[in-house]
Amino acid sequence: MAGPAVAETLRPAPSYYTNTVFAVTMAEALAQGCGALGLNFFAVQSQLEMLEARLGEDGFDTDEPFDQMIDPTPIFTSMQQDFLTQYPIEGASRSEVCAAGRTEIGEDTLIGMLLIDEKALSE
Repeated sequence: MAGPAVAETLRPAPSYYTNTVFAVTMAEALAQGCGALGLNFFAVQSQLEMLEARLGEDGFDTDEPFDQMIDPTPIFTSMQQDFLTQYPIEGASRSEVCAAGRTEIGEDTLIGMLLIDEKALSE
């Protein structure tokens, strides 16, 4: 009986949640795959703080918000497939990973806002 009651309380993961979590995860992956890119830790921290505040405003437990959400794994999988379709970087060279990250930076996407081009900073 507890199962159905719990299931009723689950809500879809808000898009701001999935977008932010995916962007942070992908920015970290791009920074790891490209020595010339790094994470903008201030921007990451700001995004995570805004995410936590917004989840709280929407009634989610900010310590364990995913416990109140329908599993967002399929959403993240789809986002990853879309990203890898746009940038076929799985198993790619460092220069291709860097190019993807720099494109994201240039297009001012959320992923790009979380990255720093360390090479550009040193010039």
